[in-house]
Amino acid sequence: MKTVFLGDSITEGYGVSRGECWVDAMPGQNINRGISGDTTAGMRRRFAAHVLRERPDRVVVMGGINDLSEGGSLENVKENLYCMYEQARESGIVLIPAVCVMPDYDELLENDWAAFYPGIAHLKENLEALAQWIRYYAQEHHCICLDFAQKFPNYTSDGYCRYFSDGVHPNARGHAIMAEIARQVLMADSDT
Repeated sequence: MKTVFLGDSITEGYGVSRGECWVDAMPGQNINRGISGDTTAGMRRRFAAHVLRERPDRVVVMGGINDLSEGGSLENVKENLYCMYEQARESGIVLIPAVCVMPDYDELLENDWAAFYPGIAHLKENLEALAQWIRYYAQEHHCICLDFAQKFPNYTSDGYCRYFSDGVHPNARGHAIMAEIARQVLMADSDT
């Protein structure tokens, strides 16, 4: 099964070595189209070239944290995701909307660079609202949802912060957890 993974730095594997990214651990033929720093607007612009042209069996779409960190509106993020979701479905590609791992906000706010992002102050509530919207879309359209936000904390009983390099980007341990969660969801999807 051919799968395109469309997203930002968390999909690309920013901060981990080659082979440690969660996408690298997925079975089947996988194409990683994560780009660090990308927004949902950027993902939408490259959707035809990076997804439709590949003619995959399915696409995993995960984004929004960069838009919201930079002060972008939640409504614009939803509109961009909706457009990509619909393009996938209309093209006969199995859509798997994904909810990103929630940051470790305490660690995130300790970074000097966090002050330069106007959306950081409202990031938590915006990401939670986005997660709810993605889950609702998946339920309404009978899609399997790859919900890292909901499942990731179940694996971090020894301290959530231990799985991030900077509060936002999962480290190798975090990517290993994401891989475990994704394998369970994507293998279940390939069995249906």
